[in-house]
Amino acid sequence: MSQPAVLNVQALSVVRNQSHLIDSLSFSLRAGEVLALLGANGAGKSTLLGALANEFEATSGVIEVNGQPLGVYVAESLAEVRALNAVEPPLAFSLSVFDFVSLGRPFLEPDCEGVLRALDECHAAQWMNRDAASLSSGELLRVQIARSLYQLGDAPNSLWLLDEPLAHLDLAQRDFVLRLLRQVATARRWAIVFSTHEPQDAIAIADQVLLLRRGTAMAFGDPRSVLTNEQLSECYETQVERML
Repeated sequence: MSQPAVLNVQALSVVRNQSHLIDSLSFSLRAGEVLALLGANGAGKSTLLGALANEFEATSGVIEVNGQPLGVYVAESLAEVRALNAVEPPLAFSLSVFDFVSLGRPFLEPDCEGVLRALDECHAAQWMNRDAASLSSGELLRVQIARSLYQLGDAPNSLWLLDEPLAHLDLAQRDFVLRLLRQVATARRWAIVFSTHEPQDAIAIADQVLLLRRGTAMAFGDPRSVLTNEQLSECYETQVERML
């Protein structure tokens, strides 16, 4: 028997200032699956992630998380099943890495063991007493990932959304984060959606790929069937020759 979808999206549209940023998207994602979003700058990847995270209201369509419309969740209950890693402004004040990660559960007393476990999972425990503002962009990204791991804990059927989580990372760290995402999806049974500009990232860990062009879905499906040279060239409006 097939598993119910953690994320179900039907006819989703986002319109801002009369511009269709997302136009009638439909797809679903089950527990343990990873979805990669690809598309040129302005294709709608960040807008889609923001709508899925309930950061802003969609113009039309349906988004369901674990069978419930996104709109029925209050902020606290949504935070128990959905985490978002997006581009964040620089920290404006001093805050230790430990305290930064503990903000994943801002209304509870910090679970020291849980914070350290999340940092260790991201190979970042050695920074726990450092000022988070002193970290490099790549180091801070790993700490932000640890914050999401701490936020959701071991809750199954969670939804983890990541906007370009591999930015600012060197080759070794890109590989580490990709393997971490795949491991979390498999072991914790989370549904993961991440955006990237690299087809190889999707091929490495994704079960499904959504190829976006100007807010519409060019293709959805298995990475190797979606990420052809022809479709990538049309999507990015330039000649693409991808090495498998």
